[in-house]
Amino acid sequence: MPENSLHRCLQDHFGFAEFRPGQQAVIDCLLAGRSALAIFPTGGGKSLCYQLPALLLDGLTLVISPLIALMKDQVDALRERGIAAARLDSSIGPGEAQIIYGQLAEGSLRLLYIAPERLANERFLNRLQGRPIALLAIDEAHCISEWGHNFRPEYLKIARLAQKLKVGRVLALTATATPEVGTDVRRAFQIGARDEIRTSFHRPNLQLNVTSCPAPQRRQLLLQRLRERPQGPTIVYVTLQKTAENIAAFLAAEGVAAQAYHAGMKTEERTAVQDAFMKGDLPPSPSAWASTRPTSAPSITTICPKPWKTTCRRSAVPAATGRMPIAKSWPAPMT
Repeated sequence: MPENSLHRCLQDHFGFAEFRPGQQAVIDCLLAGRSALAIFPTGGGKSLCYQLPALLLDGLTLVISPLIALMKDQVDALRERGIAAARLDSSIGPGEAQIIYGQLAEGSLRLLYIAPERLANERFLNRLQGRPIALLAIDEAHCISEWGHNFRPEYLKIARLAQKLKVGRVLALTATATPEVGTDVRRAFQIGARDEIRTSFHRPNLQLNVTSCPAPQRRQLLLQRLRERPQGPTIVYVTLQKTAENIAAFLAAEGVAAQAYHAGMKTEERTAVQDAFMKGDLPPSPSAWASTRPTSAPSITTICPKPWKTTCRRSAVPAATGRMPIAKSWPAPMT
């Protein structure tokens, strides 16, 4: 495809004048009919690598992602742009699911997002049989590798599924692939070495600060940091749902507008909190789930009250836009 046509599609549908590093190389590979592995930092623009080709290829783009909140963000944004997209996950009711299945049957969907667990649903797989799937995009693709820290057995089924459904090409995406993991992913999906596109993980828009303090003082230090900083959206990363609830209650009692967000909440509650946060109506948000989820909110200061060792590998998580400066403060326990 001529380069000016690609840029016109980029501008018309997504509002960007230029591609970010690595994006066009991945897209060119897919449009040439080859599978690819994209290893970009969080916020490097991985989603555009399948969203734009989905508009240019004949057939469905099937996106597999383990993150419901991220699927919701992307589907909402695509629909706002007039792009036919849908998601099937545990938060979708039977009535809405039937509408989506109807769109799938009539071929009107460009992108369909699913969780990997749906691949165990035979009825769903039967609905896919015979449908032209131009592109299969696998987010968090490192989960297929036993070398990876987030190995998920259900991901092993995806490679076999791609062959069974006669998928046109595969795009594997990850932000956390060592060379061994990258080799595993390429082997699973028969991706050539030349079609592994890896970009720099240097993030000039991230500032990392660590404050050492005893564990009992972390809450007060967290409160102090929140009061010192300018008003704006904040995510407080924690590891347990109960901790998210406790931190939110503590902050609220101190006069800080905060709510918890985690997988144990009812769908309506979780959706309301997420929507309010994305609109900027909810500044701080203690969260048990967000440590692996990027967000498209424009500018976030992240405060993480847990040990540095468990968080350093996730240091780029909330930098999804890559455009606004993001400060991070890590109240870590003394060692």
